[in-house]
Order: sequence, then structure tokens, then C-alpha cells
Amino acid sequence: MEAVAIKKPKIKAGRQNGVLTYRQIRNRVGNGWAIIKNPVREKGILTHGELLYHSNDRKQALDELGKCKNGHFAFQFCGKIDPNIVFIL
Repeated sequence: MEAVAIKKPKIKAGRQNGVLTYRQIRNRVGNGWAIIKNPVREKGILTHGELLYHSNDRKQALDELGKCKNGHFAFQFCGKIDPNIVFIL
């Protein structure tokens, strides 16, 4: 699947300045990577922000993240993680 740049959404009821809840972002992105501008976290969990870009290709999304200037951004995987994967921190 190819990368998709998200145009700034029109303001609708329940939405201000393109800010979406994390659930809305996950629904748009599906199983991929998202760049979120001005992310808001509560107790360490992303709750909302402005979706700028998403792609199923991590490298493409990272390349786009490198182009982001002047702001606070989150780079988030929005899909389901295989429960058999082991993470080493």
C-alpha cells in the first residue's frame, strides 16, 4: 500500500482545528504508522492530536517525519501488535 498524505480536515461539529481522538486516528490509519502533530498524552497514553501523515511503510513515514519542522510530533504505530513478539527495552 502506498503512503497517503492527509489534507487538513474541514472543521465539523465535535472537532476543532483538525484535532482527532486517538481512536479516530487509529480508524483512519488502520495497521500502519502515523505522524501526529501536537499530541496530547494523559498518564503516558496518547489521547488526541492532529493527524499529518500515515503509511503502512515505516521508512516512508520516518522520511516524512524528518521533513516536519517547528512543532511537537508523535510517531505512532496504530495497528495491532502480534502477541508472540518479544520487545527488549
